[in-house]
Amino acid sequence: MPTQEAPDRGGFTNLYTRSGITLSLLMCRVINYSHDYAHGSEPTHDEVDSEIERLRLYNEILLYSARLCEVAIKQLLYCTQIPESRYGRMALGQLLESPCPTCKRANGKEPHLVSLVGTLAHPYHLCLEFKHCAMDHMALVNKLRNSQAAHSGVQELNVKTSDISRSQLLEESSDILNGFLHMLLHVEDLEQNMLQDLASKTNAINLLKLNGLKAEDCNFNLVPDKEFVFNPPE
Repeated sequence: MPTQEAPDRGGFTNLYTRSGITLSLLMCRVINYSHDYAHGSEPTHDEVDSEIERLRLYNEILLYSARLCEVAIKQLLYCTQIPESRYGRMALGQLLESPCPTCKRANGKEPHLVSLVGTLAHPYHLCLEFKHCAMDHMALVNKLRNSQAAHSGVQELNVKTSDISRSQLLEESSDILNGFLHMLLHVEDLEQNMLQDLASKTNAINLLKLNGLKAEDCNFNLVPDKEFVFNPPE
């Protein structure tokens, strides 16, 4: 974690960057411990200890997977003109699919569903990738809902031998992490497209400034994934 600095001194300007770093570090710790435990660390644990530890690690992996996906998506949304009030309190499932807030307020109207992730992906022609994999993404959300339903529900304790509990932990955590990785690969594609688009526009604008364009004349209307064209005033 870099030293905290004010934005005007090189610090982060994105509200979600520091949260993303923290969650990444926590997730790494949980994954490493889960792998070690599934392969036999803490050999003194009896059947009950092993099953409790399996449940704890399963839920932590699931929760941190969803939270990391959320923060990565919100970090990208923060780079757009979409107001933070629209997505700041949304969970992963709502970012993937939620009722249109305008239609929801209209009397007698059935709101259609919108996707803020799809809104992010559309300018870069990646929305179909997210759409075609929606069931994979929602599977992660559904696992979370089934595990944490109403915040008090959880898998019941089902005591068995330590070896079976460890084997189940390895299988279930691998399943969650495969879905988590799949989601992050899509987010990575989106992030790379956004960065390339911004770099291209930055190079073009910097060239104009080197050629004498004044800073006050650089208030351009930049459209995502649309080539930057400068039309000087008459």
